[in-house]
Amino acid sequence: MNYDIKIIGENEDNGRIEFDRLAMLTKSTKDIATKALMLQLRGYSDITPDKHLKKALHMFLENIVGDVNEGTSLTIDCKHFSETIKGVQLDVFKPKEDVLNLTPMALVIRSFHAALDSEKSEVDIDKPLLRSLMNFKRNFISDNEIFYLANRGTVAEVKLTRDDFKKIKVMEESIPEARNIVIYGELDEMKMSKGKLGLLTEEGSVTLIAKKDTDIKNLLDFMGNEITVRGKAHYKPNGDLSFVEIQDFNTPQEADKYFSSIPVAKNVQQQLFNVVKIKAKNNSFDALKGLSGLLKDEISEEQFEEMLKDTHL
Repeated sequence: MNYDIKIIGENEDNGRIEFDRLAMLTKSTKDIATKALMLQLRGYSDITPDKHLKKALHMFLENIVGDVNEGTSLTIDCKHFSETIKGVQLDVFKPKEDVLNLTPMALVIRSFHAALDSEKSEVDIDKPLLRSLMNFKRNFISDNEIFYLANRGTVAEVKLTRDDFKKIKVMEESIPEARNIVIYGELDEMKMSKGKLGLLTEEGSVTLIAKKDTDIKNLLDFMGNEITVRGKAHYKPNGDLSFVEIQDFNTPQEADKYFSSIPVAKNVQQQLFNVVKIKAKNNSFDALKGLSGLLKDEISEEQFEEMLKDTHL
């Protein structure tokens, strides 16, 4: 399927593109597609794909056209994942059959939509992917430029300016950094997919992700039994726990159940970010009452202004 990347706004955008700029554009676009696919298949974007998935992420530059009036337009061709991913085990926690109907470029476009639309970001974005989206900003050579990413009708076009990356930065910084955690529970035999397991705790179900295949094999002995897991807690854009990246595990000790907990991380930035989302959803000044007690000097001037801008005041 063909997609277009169109660049307009500067004299250089005249139907040609310099090699170094082309390399940066292709690398940043491919990185977004890769992380978006891993997020859909494995639940975490910062996982290196295997050789089969790398092949499924192939994108080909078919043509470059344009002039000083129309700008520079690149035609990209890539296949649907249904043609390139054979027998992939989809996430049983959150079925992703729809990903097979997409392409690498469609994932890039959808990722930008998710980053710029806070209502979509709860399930389609995470911190490493947001950082890759931020890296795309390097492709701009001035504030005048505009990038359009589209596939000629079947996926909603995304229009990007430098200012859009301020909003993406706010979202990325609003997600708490991963932190160390000790968590105790029972491995759920009914919730297991490639690299991903469910842990039943007293506070609810927790998703575990193993980046090493050897960890998964060793964890099979604990299926249906209690286990203590040490790892990194990763968070959603709303500050709730997304999953725990497994680093170590063992048979539980008596003290483990007392130190185990599911941490929620909502800092001042996250609270303000949530107020902005509520305001946008309710279109009401009442939502801004949540700003009371949040100190402006606890976040940067740029972040504060960008969040307030999103409330359309």
